[in-house]
Amino acid sequence: MKIKVVIAGGTGFVGQGIIQLLSPEKFEIHSLSRHDYVSRPTDKTIYHVVDLANSSELHNIIADADWVIDAVGILLPNPIKGVTYRNSSYEPAKYLIDQLIKQTNANFLFVSANSGPFFMKPYLNAKRAVEKLMNQSLSGRAYIVYPGIIYDKSRLSSFIPGILLSHLVKVPYFKKLRPISRQSFSLEIQRILNGKHSHLEEKI
Repeated sequence: MKIKVVIAGGTGFVGQGIIQLLSPEKFEIHSLSRHDYVSRPTDKTIYHVVDLANSSELHNIIADADWVIDAVGILLPNPIKGVTYRNSSYEPAKYLIDQLIKQTNANFLFVSANSGPFFMKPYLNAKRAVEKLMNQSLSGRAYIVYPGIIYDKSRLSSFIPGILLSHLVKVPYFKKLRPISRQSFSLEIQRILNGKHSHLEEKI
């Protein structure tokens, strides 16, 4: 029987990296996002347009899931568009956690962050708030990974800083920024889904 994995934010940069690494022969993959997504013809993922605040919609998808992954989030808020860390990071995670408390035995895997520069403190505060909530609410089912900047050639805005930082990791400050390629990150997620430990589960 396939392992059912539901990825909130599956159409995003991080979510797509995970999806591309998971074998459809072993995993039944579902993506949750707010907007339609045009997938590749070879992509076996089931894409759902979902409002995470709609509990009945969400329940129908995750009720029999083995894993729910939260890859939702923003790096920077946008006050003009009303995008905040609360409504784009904390609240989506809370909707997922609330559903998992009520009606499933699925494991919850949250993509947090190891560290960041001083101006990213509000971003880290939102991540830590989710960590606290899930650890209180999902005892024994809460898994957290702590990457730094995730980079890939498909996104130059992350690739160039990521490559530069990866050459500076021997310096303690830059080591905490923990740059990791999207492929390497996705392989670590795959390890966890297969019941193995990942070094990303430990903060540095």
